[in-house]
Amino acid sequence: MIRALVFLVGVVLIGVAVYWFLTDSPATEFCPLDDSGTAPSGRVLELCDVVYEVQSNNDVWAVVRVLDAGLVTNANLADHDWACETWGIAALDKEPRPVRVVVQIMTAPFMRGEAAPGITQAIEAYSVPGDTCQWELL
Repeated sequence: MIRALVFLVGVVLIGVAVYWFLTDSPATEFCPLDDSGTAPSGRVLELCDVVYEVQSNNDVWAVVRVLDAGLVTNANLADHDWACETWGIAALDKEPRPVRVVVQIMTAPFMRGEAAPGITQAIEAYSVPGDTCQWELL
């Protein structure tokens, strides 16, 4: 009887630990920013983070990572444009100033640069002459 009770308590504790890890840790680890808005498609997009990446030619890109849990295939280009205008332009206030904004819309958070099997992503790039995002072909 005591063995069964100890076993049951152990299973419950492991279950609580797994639940905490799966529901709390990844979102706070990979998505420390807390901002959202309704994009032109009507979908609610959540700002995950902004990553600054130095390219091989020393240009800096601002990668705006956005969550859309309902993304099925490709995101609406207008949603990318909106995310660039909403969060990308603000990300340019850094020295050296990034030369490109990359908007990455994804269904779940993950570490940038790591494999993400099962996570749908849509990525678009922009230059920002002045205060307007201009779509670019990568």
